[in-house]
Amino acid sequence: MPSINKDNFKNAVNVAAVINGTLLTVAVSLLLSTGAGAVYYFSSITEQTLPWSAVVILAVSAFTGSLVAGRKAGNKGLYHGLSVGVLFFFSVWLASGVLMPGQAALGILYKLVISLSAGAAGGVMGVGLS
Repeated sequence: MPSINKDNFKNAVNVAAVINGTLLTVAVSLLLSTGAGAVYYFSSITEQTLPWSAVVILAVSAFTGSLVAGRKAGNKGLYHGLSVGVLFFFSVWLASGVLMPGQAALGILYKLVISLSAGAAGGVMGVGLS
């Protein structure tokens, strides 16, 4: 039976880069949400487009934080991007569960897929930019 090379598992993910990327992701999400709220309030855009803008905010936020995490780490962009996507997803899920308990389960799988996809793409692109 072949032995496992434990050197491959050392430093698999740069935790500081993932935390930094996740905090940036939350900040970008709050900023974009505030901007979208102002646009919806002051313009005549109907609320029927709100689900689409929420998806765009989720994807852009996860992509931006993962891009920064992948660039800061300099390697393994897929791991770093997915890590940021997962942490962001769970932070959004936790916040929605606390603030709106009845709505926390709506579209949960859909939001997970978007967070992971945008996070993976951002992490890979971030390593490419480093």
